[in-house]
Amino acid sequence: MTDPSCRVVELAPDDDLFPSWCEVWAAAGRDARPATPPRPAQEHVALGRELMAQGGSRDGTHRAALVDGAVAGALRLLLPLRDNPSLAMVDLAVHPAARRRGLGSALLAEARAIAATHGRSLLVSEVDEPGPGAPGRAFAERHGWSCDLVETRRELALPVDEHRLAALEAGAAAAGAGYEIVTWRDRTPDPLLADRALLERRMTTDAPYGDLPVGEEEWDGDRIREYEQTHLARGRTVLSAGAVTGGRLVGFTDLQIPLAQPEFVHQGGTLVLRAHRGHRLGARMKAAVLRELAAGFPEVRRISTYNSDGNTPMVAVNEELGFRPAGALSSWSARLRDPLAVGRLGMVEVAGVLHSRAARASGAGCG
Repeated sequence: MTDPSCRVVELAPDDDLFPSWCEVWAAAGRDARPATPPRPAQEHVALGRELMAQGGSRDGTHRAALVDGAVAGALRLLLPLRDNPSLAMVDLAVHPAARRRGLGSALLAEARAIAATHGRSLLVSEVDEPGPGAPGRAFAERHGWSCDLVETRRELALPVDEHRLAALEAGAAAAGAGYEIVTWRDRTPDPLLADRALLERRMTTDAPYGDLPVGEEEWDGDRIREYEQTHLARGRTVLSAGAVTGGRLVGFTDLQIPLAQPEFVHQGGTLVLRAHRGHRLGARMKAAVLRELAAGFPEVRRISTYNSDGNTPMVAVNEELGFRPAGALSSWSARLRDPLAVGRLGMVEVAGVLHSRAARASGAGCG
């Protein structure tokens, strides 16, 4: 039963209550992973402003669950505009001190209503699982949600052992003769822009997505520039490496560094086009970007990534670099036409945090 004092209200990034909305996320993150810094408020504000702007690739809205006038729960709903027209992506957190009071169900009922108003019939989100027996998973299973994908979270402690890195570079270079590895920061070079857009499109078809009911995404040069600008606005810098042959970019990898707290960074997407696999290009690109990271950001201490265990080539590269398992991330879906959908979405009250891929903007699964 929902707390009778709960009210659900709409918020904009410049509203007075928005800092408290961001703090709900921070509190939920600290509760789930005490050793990992929560996402800075600047990231939420920048993403919120992006969603309110005209002409972007996605729309969205924010809601807060207020209890006695204080923000106790946070909802963000993201709506793709260029592709996946039936999809709504849900990000939701309940403050640890306010769980089991119906706030998650109230916010998700709001998400369901908003999604239906926009003609969306599918809700997709994620549950972080720091260790076995995560309550979010048990609650989701008990209430009939569909678990469509499970990825292993892996972390790499820095600095990387020099002998390990040099051995990987030497072996990969021998296997990838004929390919040049190039690096850049924040902005894809103009001559490579169209190829980068194709790689992002292929990321949505070639990466292991399990049974997650999402379709191919539409990417072009303008969307790449939007993606890059979003990272800058969120206070991130992105180090990238690419594999080039015949003047064409055929693979890429990204590292996303939050400048406010650069000790902990995230491995974004890594992809090589099918026709160019088997030359250890993924290993070469990752080694190159690790060299760039060490030179420019020696204060970084950990890198995290997510991989489907079925993505054996990428898992092998990460393990060769020294990444080790550190939990899991599960992806779930619910159809709005199902009359039990609202009740099933109540898993958030136990899990505390529900994320969408779009909010992470990380290309999880191919990192």
